[in-house]
Amino acid sequence: MLVGGDLGFLSSLVVAAFMAVFGPVSGFMVRRKWRRSVARRDEIKRLLVLASEEAARVELQAAEEYGYDYGYRCESLKEEYEVLVKTPASSASPPTISTSYSGSFN
Repeated sequence: MLVGGDLGFLSSLVVAAFMAVFGPVSGFMVRRKWRRSVARRDEIKRLLVLASEEAARVELQAAEEYGYDYGYRCESLKEEYEVLVKTPASSASPPTISTSYSGSFN
C-alpha cells in the first residue's frame, strides 16, 4: 500500500516533538518509581530490625517470667549484681545548688 505525500520532514518533526514531551515525563516517572522502591526497601529493613528486637525482648521477658536467665550472669556475679541494684540506705536529699548571684558589679 502506497502512502501519498512526502513524510520525511513532517514525520521527523512529529517524532521529535513526541520525544521532547514524553521523554522527560517517562524519565521522571522512572526516577520516581526508583526512589520509591529504594525508600520501600529501607523501610522494610528498618521494620525487620524492629521486629527482631521486639521478638528478642519478648523472648527474654518470657524467660524471666519462668525464672530462666539464659546464663547472662554467672552465679559468682549474682551477688555483686544484687548489691549494685540495691538502693542506698540513706534517704537524704541531694544538695541544692543556688543559681542566683548575690554579688555586685564594681
